Amino acid sequence: MKFVKVIIMLVFLKAGNLGLAASTPAASLSTPPAPAPAPPHSTATSTTLPTTTTIKDRADSSSDEIPIHSFCHPVEKLDRFTVTEKLHKLRRKPRVVLSFISQLKEYEFKHDVVTYMAIVRLLCDYGMDMKLYYLFMDVIDETNGEVFDFEMSDLFGALLEEIKVYGAKNLIKAVDVLVKVYASVGRFDEAIDTLYEIKRGELVLSTRTCNYLMNQLINWDKLDMFESIYKQLKKKGLIPDVYTYGILIKGLCRKGCLEDAFDVFRQMSEAGTEPNIFTFGTFIDGLCSNGKADYGFKFLKSLRDSNVPVNVYAYASIIRRFVKELKLEEAESVLLDMKNARFAPDVACYCALIQGYCEKRDILKALALHEEMESSGIKTDCVIVSAIMQCLCRLGMLAEAVYKFMDYIESGVFLDEVVFNIAIDALCKLGKMDEAMLLLKEMKSKKLIPDVMHYTTLINGYCLKEEPWNAFKIFEEMKGNGLKPDVITFNVLAGGLSRCGLFEETLRLLDNMWAHGLEPTILTHSLVIEGLCKGAKVNEAELFFNGLEHKNLDHYAAMMNGYCEANDTTKAFELWFSKHGLVMKRASCLKLLSCLCAEGETKKAFALFKELEASNYGSCKMMYSELISLYSRVGNMRMARWFFDEMIQKGLTPDAVTYTMMLNGYCRENCLKEASYLFNDMKDRGIKPDIITYTVLLHGGGKRADVMRILNEIEELGLTPDVICYTVMIDKHCKSENLQDAVNLFDEMIDRGWPCIVEVTENVLRKQLVKGSSVDRDLIISLLKARSRRWIGEDEVDLGCQIEFGDRVVIRTCDWFDQSEKLRKSDCETREGKRSMQEIDAEKNFVF
Repeated sequence: MKFVKVIIMLVFLKAGNLGLAASTPAASLSTPPAPAPAPPHSTATSTTLPTTTTIKDRADSSSDEIPIHSFCHPVEKLDRFTVTEKLHKLRRKPRVVLSFISQLKEYEFKHDVVTYMAIVRLLCDYGMDMKLYYLFMDVIDETNGEVFDFEMSDLFGALLEEIKVYGAKNLIKAVDVLVKVYASVGRFDEAIDTLYEIKRGELVLSTRTCNYLMNQLINWDKLDMFESIYKQLKKKGLIPDVYTYGILIKGLCRKGCLEDAFDVFRQMSEAGTEPNIFTFGTFIDGLCSNGKADYGFKFLKSLRDSNVPVNVYAYASIIRRFVKELKLEEAESVLLDMKNARFAPDVACYCALIQGYCEKRDILKALALHEEMESSGIKTDCVIVSAIMQCLCRLGMLAEAVYKFMDYIESGVFLDEVVFNIAIDALCKLGKMDEAMLLLKEMKSKKLIPDVMHYTTLINGYCLKEEPWNAFKIFEEMKGNGLKPDVITFNVLAGGLSRCGLFEETLRLLDNMWAHGLEPTILTHSLVIEGLCKGAKVNEAELFFNGLEHKNLDHYAAMMNGYCEANDTTKAFELWFSKHGLVMKRASCLKLLSCLCAEGETKKAFALFKELEASNYGSCKMMYSELISLYSRVGNMRMARWFFDEMIQKGLTPDAVTYTMMLNGYCRENCLKEASYLFNDMKDRGIKPDIITYTVLLHGGGKRADVMRILNEIEELGLTPDVICYTVMIDKHCKSENLQDAVNLFDEMIDRGWPCIVEVTENVLRKQLVKGSSVDRDLIISLLKARSRRWIGEDEVDLGCQIEFGDRVVIRTCDWFDQSEKLRKSDCETREGKRSMQEIDAEKNFVF
C-alpha cells in the first residue's frame, strides 16, 4: 500500500500539485506559529508497482515554478545513504528538497541522526528558521520511537560536534531554534542546559535567544527561575540589549517588585542603553497590573512633557486598569487626554471602555462610545459587539440585542461563534425558536461550525418553550454531528424535562449521562428537584430527594427552593427548621424569608431572621427590606421602625425603596409627622426620592399646603408622573376644588395615551361632581368631549343628549357607561357597601 501511495504522489507531482511556496527567512521567533497541517493522504489505488520513477528536472530553484526531479523511491528501499545522497544532490533546489522531506514524513521514513543532520544543514543554509522549529518539534513530540531512531540529545550532540570540529558556524542558528522549541513547550531545564552547553563550547550566546527564553519563563509564571537565569546568563557573557531590559522590567513588575523594576532604568543608563517605547510601555503596563494606574498615568504624562515618545499601548494599559477597577470616569479622562495630545485611540482603548460601561450596564454610554469610535474611522470587532449584545440581554432588552445583531451583520462586521450564540440565546428567550434555527443555519453558511454551546442554547430555548420533544431532536442532532454533550447540556435538558413534569423521562436522561461517561453533579440533582416542583410534581421531587444517598446543603437548599416555587412555605419552613442546625445556603434562606414576608407570616419570618443574623452569613440589606415591607404592610410600624433603625446601626444604608415602604406605612397609619421627619432624613442622607415616593406622600398628605409643596417639588425636580401619581394628583386637586388643574392633568393623560388611567381618574372626577362640587359648566362639557374625541374617537362616540333644567344640565354618555356599569357596581359594593343603588345610578347621569 505504501508503494501505491508513492506512485500516486508522483502523479500529483507531475501535475504540479505538490508545489510549496518559497519560505522566507524568519527574523525572530518571538511567538511560535501553530503547527502546519499534515499533507492529505491519497485514497487512490494502483496495481503496478515499479521500483523507481524518474522525473525530468524542468527548472532550477530560482524559477517561479516548482522544479521536479527524480528523487522518489519505494519507502522500503530508502536507506540512510540514499536519503543523504538525494538531499546532497538537491541542495540547490529548496522547493524540491521541501517536497522530498514532506514525503519522507508522509510515508513514515525512520530517520537517524545522520539523515536528520543532513536536513538540518540544508534548512540552516536556506535560513528557514520556521521549518527548523517544526523539524525539532517533531522529535520532541515523538515518544514511542516509531518515527525517529534517536533522541533530541543525540541530535544536539551531533550539532555541537560539527560546530566545534568543522567550524560550521551556520549551525549555531539551529541551536538557537532548539532553545526556543524547548522554551515554547515549557521544558525550561533542557533549554537552559542547551544554553550552558553552548557557552561551554566557547560559543557566543545569542541575546535574542536568551530574551525569548526569559520572556517564556515570565509567560509560564516561572518568575523566580527567570530572575535566577538572568543573573547566571549575565555571568556567562550575555550582553543585554534594550529588549532584555524591557523583559527584565516585565518580570520584576509581574513579581510586584516595582522599585527594582524602576531601578532597571538606572542600570540601562550605566550600560549606555537608551530606553525606548517598548521599555517605557512595559513599565507603565507593570504599574497598572499592580494597581498603580494613577502613577502610570502621571509617569506617562511626564514622559510626554519631556518629549519622550510613548505609544498607544501605554494609554491602553492605563484605560484597561481603570476599567478593571470600575473607575470609568478616570478611564474616559485618559481617553480624552489621549485625544488632546493628538494620539489616535485604537480599537483596544475603545473596547476596554465599552466593556466597562457594559459591565456597569450603562448601555447608553456604551453605545455612544461605540458610535464615536466608528465615526472616527475605527472599525468595530466581534469582541465589542458581543459586549454590547450581552449588556442588552442582561438588561432584558432581548429584542434590541437581536436588532443590533442584524445591523452588525448587514454592515459586514465579522461576527464569530460567540456573537451568534448570544443572538441565538436572545431569540430562544423570546420564544422565537424558528428564527433561532434559521440563525444557526445562517451561521453554518458563513463557514462557522456550531459547537456544544450553540446546541445547548437551542435545547434550553425549547425547554423554556416547554417543547421537550424538539429539545430531544436538537440533542440527537448534536450527537449525530459528532459532538459529545457535556454536563451543562445534560443539566439544561434535565432541568427542562423536570419543569415540564416529565419525571420518568428525567430519570432516563440521568441514566443516559452515565452511558456517556458523565456523572450527574449536585447541580444536576438541584435542577431536577426545583424543576419538578415548578412543574407541579412536588411528590415526585420529594421522592427523588429522599432517594439521594448522600445529601448535602445544596440538595436541602434545592428542596427548600422547590417548596417556595410551589407556594408551599409551610413545608419549606419545616424543612429549614428541621435542619437549621446545618448552615443552609444563604440564597435559599433569603428566598424563604421573601416568601414568608409575602404571605404575612410575621412570626416565622422573624424566627428565620434571628437565625440568619446569628449565623456566619450575618445580615444583609435584602433581609431588612423584606421585613420592613412586611411590618409596614400589616400596620406594625413599631417593628418596621425597629428593623429600619437596626439596618442603619449595622452600617447598611437604606435606599429609596426602603424609605418609600416606611413612608407608605406611616401614611396609612396616619402618622404624618413621623412620615415628614423620615422624608427629611431621606433627603439629608443624599437619597433622591423618586416619583413613587412622592406619590405615597401625596396620597397620605392631609393639609392643602403640604400637598401643594409636594406638587411643586415634583415639578422642580422634573420627575415624570406615572399612572398612579396622575390619579392621586387629580384626586387631590378635586378635593381642594382646584378642578381647572385637574382638567389640565386629565388632558395631559389623554395625550400620553393611557386608557387605564382615563377610566380611573374620570371616576375620581365624577365622585367629586356627584358630591355637589361647584363646577363651571363649560369645563365639564369640554372635559367629556375631550375624553370622547381623543380616546374613543369622534366618529365612534354618541355623547347622548344634553337636557337643560333651568341652571342644571344632565349629560348622558351612553356607550362608555354601559360598558363599565357592572365593573363600577362591583367596585362600589366592595368598597362602599353603604351606598345606595340610587347613588350608583347617579353616576350615569351627572346633575349639576
